[in-house]
Amino acid sequence: MTSRPSPRTATAPTTPDLTGMKLAHRGMLDDTRRFADILGRIAGGEPCDDRRRRAIGDYLDQLCASIHHHHTIEDEVVWPILTASAGAAVDVHDLEDDHTQLDALLATLQARTAAFTSAKADHRDAANELAATLGDVHQLLGEHIADEEKVVFPIVARYVSVADWDRVENAARSGASMRFEAPRMMRHADERELAKMKREAGPVIRAVLTLLVRSFDKREAIIAGPVR
Repeated sequence: MTSRPSPRTATAPTTPDLTGMKLAHRGMLDDTRRFADILGRIAGGEPCDDRRRRAIGDYLDQLCASIHHHHTIEDEVVWPILTASAGAAVDVHDLEDDHTQLDALLATLQARTAAFTSAKADHRDAANELAATLGDVHQLLGEHIADEEKVVFPIVARYVSVADWDRVENAARSGASMRFEAPRMMRHADERELAKMKREAGPVIRAVLTLLVRSFDKREAIIAGPVR
């Protein structure tokens, strides 16, 4: 009698999956960089009708909300978990200070987005101010994210349990606009990450994501403006 091989069982992950945070970081940096470029071109005279201006304003409003939500989750969930898990091995005071600076910049960004969106015939000055603020946000985010990934990611991998990191992921999804976040995550995922996301989503969610991406891409075409 021959023995049959035992069925292979899926191995549970032993370290937290940081893909979601990595994609959020990529999205913030890419959006602030590319919108600074778009607004700079508009300030330089590139055509921007009411429809495009409203689409840009709507996206930037959602981006501000997304960044604020991300940092709120870090302040209220991630930092306490790190402190409880790693103790003296981690110090997040500098990262908390960055969030205070970012909050002030985001307030300016929202105000200048509103000024640009409501501008009529001559919106070049408003576009120029908005481009400058986006550049400031991009620079501060770049420095903050580099420090965060250098300091926090190794601590999470070494000290934080998968169950505790699941709390972070659940908190991040709660209160987030998935109509905005899901297409951005797919846009910034590499091939391996995208395949994993689609595999875990299942057929129904994949169908919904297809519709969300289609709507997202239509707005992106309006935001991009005239073909250069």
